[in-house]
Amino acid sequence: MAAAEFTIASHRMSAAVNGVAHKNIAGLDCLAFSMETGLTPDDVEILSGLSFVFAIFEIIPQEEVDYLRPIEKINREFIDESISSILKYTGKTNEIFTRMMINVACYSQGNTSEIKLLDPVAGKGTTLYEGLIRGFDVYGIEIGDKIVTEVYHYMKKFLETEKYKHTVEVRKVSGANKSFISRKYTFEIAKSKEDRKANEQRCFEIIAGNSTNAGMYYKKSFFDIIVGDLPYGVQHGNVTNEKQSSLTRNPSELLAACLPAWTDVLKPGGAIVLAWNTNVLQKNAIGQIFDKCGLSVRDEPAYSGFSHRVDQSIVRDIIVANKR
Repeated sequence: MAAAEFTIASHRMSAAVNGVAHKNIAGLDCLAFSMETGLTPDDVEILSGLSFVFAIFEIIPQEEVDYLRPIEKINREFIDESISSILKYTGKTNEIFTRMMINVACYSQGNTSEIKLLDPVAGKGTTLYEGLIRGFDVYGIEIGDKIVTEVYHYMKKFLETEKYKHTVEVRKVSGANKSFISRKYTFEIAKSKEDRKANEQRCFEIIAGNSTNAGMYYKKSFFDIIVGDLPYGVQHGNVTNEKQSSLTRNPSELLAACLPAWTDVLKPGGAIVLAWNTNVLQKNAIGQIFDKCGLSVRDEPAYSGFSHRVDQSIVRDIIVANKR
């Protein structure tokens, strides 16, 4: 997965990348590559943000043994990364895997600044926290009122404890003739008073509501990327209707109900990345659903390198597509 993520991101680097391969150096498993030119600061920043990167070295060949020269990482975190790792609960998506999905989405579309991210199955907010760390404006939809309330209180306490400047607004959103009533929690966050005055703020927003209403919550073509982790059909199912009494194990029902609305709020050329359990739905079946919604699935070799076993009942993969 590290090689696949790097290969997708490398297309944004200053020169062509060659020879991407795993290499064991003094017992350490590394990912190695070569470039005809040296790394630029922008290249180092791209490498620094990859989910698997803990350190970067230049290999210096010598007659008897190669040496490694450390290259300082460039981290431009908007908010402390502990916001994502503090929470521990059953069913939480690993934050490193989430970071990888966000990177794949980001580097699979054209926009490079002021990115707006939507997680339409937000749960307790791991994708939103990871996107906020990257400095994106992040938005989530989660059908469970109780879960969204927990996210609101956690976010508010974190910002107060870490002394980030912020405002918060809570308001109701309703459909025509009150066909639905949802609750929206919106944080505007700045690192300092000076940043707030300069309007250097980021939005963190989560809605307690049905994801089929995404097109009613947000404008058409509002988001650059959509990233979500579909329920695996094992510990928790997916609900497509607030009044639904049973949970379905298969995410195809969720996609059939919600994907048209998700696609509507995604920009043309924007990327959607979803993770799911291949034991309950095959990739070609998801691809057919995507195609009917006007989404072109990426099938380059790098995009087929993410399947992995999580446990006995879950083989996780991601699907990546762009809006036509």
